[in-house]
Amino acid sequence: MMAFLGVLVVAGLMIAGIVALRGTGDQRFVDSSAQLEAFARTVREGERLGPRTVGGMEFEEVRRERGVVVFQRGESLHSPYGYAWSPQGDPGRVLEGVEWSADAVEQRFEHLHGAFYSWQARR
Repeated sequence: MMAFLGVLVVAGLMIAGIVALRGTGDQRFVDSSAQLEAFARTVREGERLGPRTVGGMEFEEVRRERGVVVFQRGESLHSPYGYAWSPQGDPGRVLEGVEWSADAVEQRFEHLHGAFYSWQARR
């Protein structure tokens, strides 16, 4: 019985740690969103910028297509992810038909707040 309780405690601590780390990332985004928006407004249409730090967050690439600015944080299993700033609404609708790379890419956006969305592409 003690071993079982020990396993439950360890599992609980692991889950709490994962939630805490995820919360930190979300809070960091919230804290940086005003600076991200100000930066997004300076990116010109069609521009692709290399690695940079904006609002204390690191990005591999920042690009603007059809008025949507995508901040690529990184890649997970060859699928890029990050945030999108789209003042004209749903970036999936706005970017419909845009070629992102030579590979077929499915874009997924989830509204966060204001003009910001989480973004993930899947190859």
